Amino acid sequence: MSDAVWAVKLLAAPALIGLASIAGRRWGPGAAGMLGGLPLVGGPVVLTLWLTEGVDYAAQVAQSAPAGVWANIVYMLTLAALSARWRWFIAIPLAWACYLAAALLLHAAGLAQSLPLGIAVVPALWLAAHRGLPRVAMPSSPVRLPHVELLARVAAAAALVLTLTGLSAHLGAQLTGVLSGAPVAAVVIPAFTLANAGRGALLATLRGFLLGLMGFSVFFLILGRGLQHHAALALVAALAGGAGTGLLAARQSRPAFAAPATAD
Repeated sequence: MSDAVWAVKLLAAPALIGLASIAGRRWGPGAAGMLGGLPLVGGPVVLTLWLTEGVDYAAQVAQSAPAGVWANIVYMLTLAALSARWRWFIAIPLAWACYLAAALLLHAAGLAQSLPLGIAVVPALWLAAHRGLPRVAMPSSPVRLPHVELLARVAAAAALVLTLTGLSAHLGAQLTGVLSGAPVAAVVIPAFTLANAGRGALLATLRGFLLGLMGFSVFFLILGRGLQHHAALALVAALAGGAGTGLLAARQSRPAFAAPATAD
């Protein structure tokens, strides 16, 4: 395997999630969630598969990613509901089980590459963020980001990229695409947030994740349809579309960035 492929696997996604985490220190749990929802892991996964399996395989993975975001909505809403009663070590595994069930159901039903379903998830994310999550008071004190959490996020990102790219040949392009948005950052960040800052900060984080996934979905909608025709142009357009969608969602949803955060 070339040095470039290993660099993508071991450095790109962890570095991007590490930078997103550091930015979240400045703008709070909503911002951390939103940045974590962008294609910080899925993007490097597709790039790695592009380098190892070819452009056609990578395009199939990218085409399946937006529909897989519906499983992320299931995860976020389930975790929000369970967090009212259960602690993180119970709520998160149960929510992850619901995510996997939804993702496998999408794949089994042959809906992984459904373009209408992929397009429909963008407004669904907005509705889930603004209507699907309860609104509770944010903590009055700053939300801290322990250094151990930053290291855990980076390690989790590396583990996900290595796992997905390693299992890709066995999972197939469509299921790999569906799982490319698997909520790894959305496990690590909420676990620490719920334990250290309470449910209000958790809900702000989940709201941020849902809004960030709008940029994720647009990124893969563009990339999946253009990668086989004009790869470089499709990548530039996907980056611009995903970033623009994320910025627009952030601009229209500033309450999600309400709580400041500080480092230890």
